[in-house]
Amino acid sequence: MHSFTTFFLWALAACILWQGSYAKDPSKGYICLIEDSIQNQCDSFCLTELSPRLSEVVKAQNQGNTKLETLKVKIGEVQATLEGQLQGVEAKLEGQQVVLTKVEGFRAKLEGSLLAVQTKLDGRLQGVKNKLEGQLQGVQTKVEAKLDKGLLAVQTMIEIQLQAVVNQLQLVQNKIDAAKVEAQVHPISYKTAAPQQAAKAVPASATITTSSGFELIGTRYFRIVNEKVDYKTAERRCREMGGYLASFRNEEEMNAVIPKLDNWPGYWLGINDRKSEGHFVSVASHKPAPFLKWHKREPNDKYHNANCVKLFVGEMWSHLCSADYYFICQADNET
Repeated sequence: MHSFTTFFLWALAACILWQGSYAKDPSKGYICLIEDSIQNQCDSFCLTELSPRLSEVVKAQNQGNTKLETLKVKIGEVQATLEGQLQGVEAKLEGQQVVLTKVEGFRAKLEGSLLAVQTKLDGRLQGVKNKLEGQLQGVQTKVEAKLDKGLLAVQTMIEIQLQAVVNQLQLVQNKIDAAKVEAQVHPISYKTAAPQQAAKAVPASATITTSSGFELIGTRYFRIVNEKVDYKTAERRCREMGGYLASFRNEEEMNAVIPKLDNWPGYWLGINDRKSEGHFVSVASHKPAPFLKWHKREPNDKYHNANCVKLFVGEMWSHLCSADYYFICQADNET
């Protein structure tokens, strides 16, 4: 475009110089007549008039060329700036890609570590489980051995107690035999016995055991001991006194004893269900207790450990055998 414009201007100038002429226009002054029959009528005038205009054209062309060069420079600068920015963006993207690659590697490594930790924990848990099972088995074996040993000890104790009962019965039998012999030798002593004793109609079994401390209450001999001990000790103390931990045949016997008792803390009776839950037997006779008068909320043995019976304020209560209470002994072993 630039070369064509230059060529056109120079061609126009040549035409004007060779053929052109000016004619006077009343309104506009002189004009150049291209096809004038008179040659060279205004050559000098045309040159004079066209030179400034050509200079202006050349100047404008030079200015345009300068602006064009400036524009090219600016375009080059912008292009260079854009290329730099593009390279920066590409570098950032490459950096981000490197970071993403590292993140993926770290993630894979973390997953591997977690899997290894989980496997290790599973192994340890299984080991702990096996160890606990072994310990439980050992404890169970020891408990069973101790139970067997305890049962053997209980059996031995029962046998000893039974032998003591047999010995006591033999002693009673010896006393009976001695009393019979005495009656045969001295029959008059029985005839002169106090009429009050005969009126009470005491059973023969009640007259056999007359150890110190026992007293006749109703139709049987009892001993009330205001000494706080546990159930097992109460049993042993009654045996040492020549009797048994007491139980009653009926409510009349119990009512005869109650007035002689303190209201607090209560008295152990010779009744328990230690051998079979809910089956209360007499310590003296080893038979089912003939008389029970429970408190309205008794027997209450929710945890199966309240196996011994106490008398409290005229009623019977089941209680822990390890508790300490007073106790009542009986002289015979009939109930």
